[in-house]
Amino acid sequence: MRWNLLLLLAVLLTAVFSSLVISAEEPSVQLTTIQNEVHPYEDAGFSLTINNNEDKTQRYTIFTQQAMGGWSVSTSPLSDRIITIAPSGTYTTAIFARALEEFTPGIYNLPVIIEGDQGDHYSLNLKIYLRPENSQRYVPTLKVSVDMVDRFKPTDTVPIKLQIENKNRRDLTEMVVRIESEMNEFNKEVQVDLEPLGKKTIDFSVIPSLHQQPKEYKLFFVFEIDGEVIKIVEKKVEVLSLLPEFDVSINSEETIFLKKFMSVTVENNGNVRNTQEAVLPLHWWEKIFAKGDEAKHGEVGDVSGLVWELSLGPGEEKTFNAVVNYRIPLYLAIIILALLIFYYSVKSPIIVIKTATRSSSNDAGLSEIKVTLEIHNRTLKPLKHVEIIDTVPAIANVQRSLDLGSLRPQEIRHLQTGTKVTWALAELDAHEHRLITYKVRAKLNILGTFSLPRVIVSYAKGKGKKGKAYSNMFRLRA
Repeated sequence: MRWNLLLLLAVLLTAVFSSLVISAEEPSVQLTTIQNEVHPYEDAGFSLTINNNEDKTQRYTIFTQQAMGGWSVSTSPLSDRIITIAPSGTYTTAIFARALEEFTPGIYNLPVIIEGDQGDHYSLNLKIYLRPENSQRYVPTLKVSVDMVDRFKPTDTVPIKLQIENKNRRDLTEMVVRIESEMNEFNKEVQVDLEPLGKKTIDFSVIPSLHQQPKEYKLFFVFEIDGEVIKIVEKKVEVLSLLPEFDVSINSEETIFLKKFMSVTVENNGNVRNTQEAVLPLHWWEKIFAKGDEAKHGEVGDVSGLVWELSLGPGEEKTFNAVVNYRIPLYLAIIILALLIFYYSVKSPIIVIKTATRSSSNDAGLSEIKVTLEIHNRTLKPLKHVEIIDTVPAIANVQRSLDLGSLRPQEIRHLQTGTKVTWALAELDAHEHRLITYKVRAKLNILGTFSLPRVIVSYAKGKGKKGKAYSNMFRLRA
């Protein structure tokens, strides 16, 4: 630990010194040796300075060749494997190298590659002098296998299985196994005891964030003993796009006198921006009286109700107000009931129909006419003191000598305007029909149209009041 701190301090001093030196042709990559004479179990340290001489921001990736076995090469911190440098900017990081196997003492050159996203490519060698090891301490050497899926959706539970094998006789007690990633849910840590030449399997189970951005990520499996990193395994994974239907939920609901107020939230539980139609399901009778902010009535699939067309980002939500107003049918029912009450209160209980036919066959005009009056009590109770009054125009006379029908008139009075004929009924039973017929003879043959005035029927309503009903007017053409 003391050696690592000294190395980091040296790297910082190198970075400060490099920033103070002004050169007309500043090299793009510069490697400085801090300590390269080490024993097999020790870290060799180097300082790497990268200068971005371009007028654009660049990302630089630091990596080693896959075929380089038996050695561990890493940046400190690990996140410096990918460095972003502003135009004309400079960045300095530390590189550690360690032999993981018992190599023969000698000189070793470890290739390190630096690539910029603008096409820059640099290759450096870490020159290490490996001295003989006189102590009996074994260098921690691990064989690690990572078993996990390469691609998954945010809704998937991701199982991770690490198979670890101790390749020498050193007892690895309280070894720290850590997963590092920019996905917070994958940052895990566990302590493991691994006996000499022993094997162990470690299982992790990770539930990603539902709103994790779909792209490729890197997982770093870091193994530490006594605060020193002994192995790093890198794994690339890809998070897939998730496009579920928008979630529609009712946050609050309150009913005040047949009016239901709702607060509705629409949320995108996917991990990419999406445009959809979200529907709040309603019964058909609710939909008739429902309305909402920025909503329309419609159907989405087999579900009908209030529909919103929205574009939401991952995890984004919007809240709307919706109302189902049952007061409208109540008001309509009250109006209809009031109209019915008014109608039945003013509706006459008696129906009076007046018709007339020609009773003579004189083609020269109308001479004799038969008049029929139909009186119908359409109520469920009898009507008392019914009086029927009909008026015959002055151009015709009522024939007294002829049959005047089933009911004889109570009175026939001649007036200047015509003849008034009155019939009287003591009672007209419920739903009773009465037919009254009589004949009139014209004083002269009538040419054209003969108009018969309305019949007036009065009846007792109780408490000394009388009601009246009127028939139709009837016109008979010659």
